[in-house]
Amino acid sequence: MGRRNVSARLAGRIDLTADTFSLRLQLDEPVDRPVPGQFVMIRPAGGSQPFWRRAFSVAGFGTDGDGGWLDLMIKIAGPGTRAWHELPTGAAVEVLGPLGSGFPVEAVHGRLALVAGGIGLPPLLYAIGELERRGVAWDLYLGAPAAPALVGADICAERAKAGRGRLIIATDDGSRGERGVVTEVLERHIEAGERVDALWSCGPMPMLAALAAVAERTNVEAYVALEERMACGLGVCLGCIVPAAGGGHLRVCREGPVVPASRIDWSRM
Repeated sequence: MGRRNVSARLAGRIDLTADTFSLRLQLDEPVDRPVPGQFVMIRPAGGSQPFWRRAFSVAGFGTDGDGGWLDLMIKIAGPGTRAWHELPTGAAVEVLGPLGSGFPVEAVHGRLALVAGGIGLPPLLYAIGELERRGVAWDLYLGAPAAPALVGADICAERAKAGRGRLIIATDDGSRGERGVVTEVLERHIEAGERVDALWSCGPMPMLAALAAVAERTNVEAYVALEERMACGLGVCLGCIVPAAGGGHLRVCREGPVVPASRIDWSRM
């Protein structure tokens, strides 16, 4: 899917939790397959609100005779994201993408641990499909403060049951799955001898920083999909920079959003 504008329409919406939902966008023309971890910038067509496009990771992708479809997951955080929850089915949408760098799916081997927190599930859910096609075994660690805040847990359970994966749920209060922060649960599993050849993760920055520390302590290669506010998505506005290890900065929309965890200076985040 070369970077370009594509017209689409809202084909459906499903509520996932009290404040998160998924969208399916039906594309009006065929596109190439995005790499897991890449994102798109979207806005309603023909309107002025919201003015700026919003960036969302691809949660699912498929092709059909009408041009294909994209799945996205959105957390309501203000008027802009709420507008997507209120947009009527059939509404026209503009899609720019795919943008940024994705996870190294071509180089993956062994057993992979996927770690999602908050609204970080979408790129990892999409990655599962690519891993299944390559016959790669995976463990998905899905974390939230409490059971009602878990995003897509039932979807993930179905994917694990049908494929080569396993779902490990972690909640801070122990209301579902294992008790503890998801990165702590991950480290307990590694210390107990479970095989992890690489880590892929997406979620809040504090969680990604904790995961980078776990990766360093356990000597496991880690890639993180960074979450930052983006205005242009093209590396021009410099609104999404993060501090790089060794000095300087990285643009999340261009050098990221997926980067090796070792490339970030987490002490300056």
